[in-house]
Amino acid sequence: MQVFLRLKSRCLLSTITFILIFAHSAFAQSSSDDDIHISAIAEFYALQVYPNAKGHKAIAIGPGGYWNEATGKPSAAAASKYALAGCVAALRRAPFKSLAKRNCVLFDVDGRRTGKATPIGIPFATAAPGEDLPFAKGRTWEPTGSTRRGILLLLHGCNRLEGLSGWVTSLVNYYRASGFRVVMPDSFAEPRDPETCSAPGETGIDRQTRILKLRVAQTLRTLATLSHQYPGEAIYVHGHSEGGYIAQALGQKVDGIIVTGAACGFGYSAAYWSAEGTPILVVAGTRDPLVPGARNAKAFASYCKKVRGAGKLRTVVVSDMGHFAALWQLGMREAVAKFLGIAPIAITRRDPKGVKLPALPPADLEQYRAAASPKAMAADEHGNSAWYQAAESKLDAEEMALFDCDGKAGADPYADSAHRHSCVLVDVNGKPPVK
Repeated sequence: MQVFLRLKSRCLLSTITFILIFAHSAFAQSSSDDDIHISAIAEFYALQVYPNAKGHKAIAIGPGGYWNEATGKPSAAAASKYALAGCVAALRRAPFKSLAKRNCVLFDVDGRRTGKATPIGIPFATAAPGEDLPFAKGRTWEPTGSTRRGILLLLHGCNRLEGLSGWVTSLVNYYRASGFRVVMPDSFAEPRDPETCSAPGETGIDRQTRILKLRVAQTLRTLATLSHQYPGEAIYVHGHSEGGYIAQALGQKVDGIIVTGAACGFGYSAAYWSAEGTPILVVAGTRDPLVPGARNAKAFASYCKKVRGAGKLRTVVVSDMGHFAALWQLGMREAVAKFLGIAPIAITRRDPKGVKLPALPPADLEQYRAAASPKAMAADEHGNSAWYQAAESKLDAEEMALFDCDGKAGADPYADSAHRHSCVLVDVNGKPPVK
């Protein structure tokens, strides 16, 4: 099954236009059947699920990451035939004409590697070598209150760590106000492949595989850095989108893992890897196109129960939430607060009555009028303003604009005793906001 999912994003942590590789799918990469490499998703399955399969078994790999497994067969020959047939059938259904005459190769038969479809990239469970530049050149924020709960390691999505938009800032400041030191490493701070936030097409699956395995290795190195620099402190991991897959492939003891913008498991490999008993929370939005199974909470929970791993995984589905797993969504806020044992701080809006706003810059107004809806603009009486367009929902547009404006004003509503936005809405979808 081939799935192409796209969603425009304005900030790094929101990631996205990321392709999810369901079970036995991927993209063409090579001109020779002898030059096929196993994808990161298939390799993770081969490491975490396949060894425990009963009966005779085999894994077949096709160009671009297409793959198929056979388990519980009466003989090695039967398993090999079944795996190859399923893999080739997937190639024939592929949307790329170049795959029509391609073939698959056997990667493993009954636990014995064939030497074909060799893995690439840094091996799983291996920390990246060298200086931890992603940590050194990333961002670290200290808690804003007197409480100290530990470290919150925030793993961004596929985009670069450049600007932090409103929903990311709100997440960071919420964790800080709740007593966490927030650490966000920058995966791009050292040499690596360019991002693959859109479908890799016919040539990009090797690049995507190297990126995913490198990010796991980078995160393992950062966990070691944090344990050395802050000995004895609790460490929680929150991974969003691509970072959500990485958080589920670390295999290390941490105090808890939060996954947003991603399904259960490492890229639909039907497995995750964490230390025994690690608490894991997966929060998905019913309107997130990158987690289509979350449109039905019961079905999503049922799927996640079948994903194998040693942790204590539970799921929450938030109605009407898109890919932005934002704290202004009540279900998201309550799920995270309950998981971490902290207060579910809600940010209220300031009463615009009596607020005298200066004239907004004409250039901003012109761009805003031409922007796509859902959109909103926020401002304050000191000349600070911000706007956001093409949001996933009207609520997202409004809160993104408010938090961005707060940031320009140097305000942090999570640190304020009133927990109130500093800015007010001045426009929603081209009209004055409804009071």
